Amino acid sequence: MFVKPVAGRTVRDPVKGTFLPEEGAEVAKSTFWDRRLRDGDVITIDVSAAAAKSTTAVKSTDAVAEKAAASTDAGSAS
Repeated sequence: MFVKPVAGRTVRDPVKGTFLPEEGAEVAKSTFWDRRLRDGDVITIDVSAAAAKSTTAVKSTDAVAEKAAASTDAGSAS
């Protein structure tokens, strides 16, 4: 599961011994992480939904850029 620390909290990964990065990390589901979730120290992030959103945003940006380039090309041909 992918977890991210709540703002203002630091959580040490018991396996790695390092602090969980602010952007979050993939961790193995365990009682430790279940407790961190229950205590409000971390939140889970659905990375598949975030990846889908990111892909959609990139496609949308590409389409806008292509449209702008096409209109610029048409305008310079006149």
